[in-house]
Amino acid sequence: MVKSWVTHAARSAEELTAEHVDERPAEPGMWERLYRLWIAHSDELRSELGEIQAQKMLREAHRVLPTLPGRRAVLLTLRRPVSGPAGHGAADTLAGPGQPCERTQQ
Repeated sequence: MVKSWVTHAARSAEELTAEHVDERPAEPGMWERLYRLWIAHSDELRSELGEIQAQKMLREAHRVLPTLPGRRAVLLTLRRPVSGPAGHGAADTLAGPGQPCERTQQ
């Protein structure tokens, strides 16, 4: 699955390459516990957050919870090859550690 995503991303985003794939095997279990807590404490959610926000959270829990078994969670670090100077505001133009940075007037 990750390889196909990286392949798709590479085609659509200037030849991105996977620099690192960090497996996160505990993440689906963490989401399952969180969603089950939301459902178990739905009355408290409604009381603390209001009906609209609680409904959004519970809808998410009921929609995503059945998809978690067998889910593989990864964090991808992708790299785009250097192809010339970046445009104004690009992340690779940010000041490095110890370098002065340009501040936007507010």
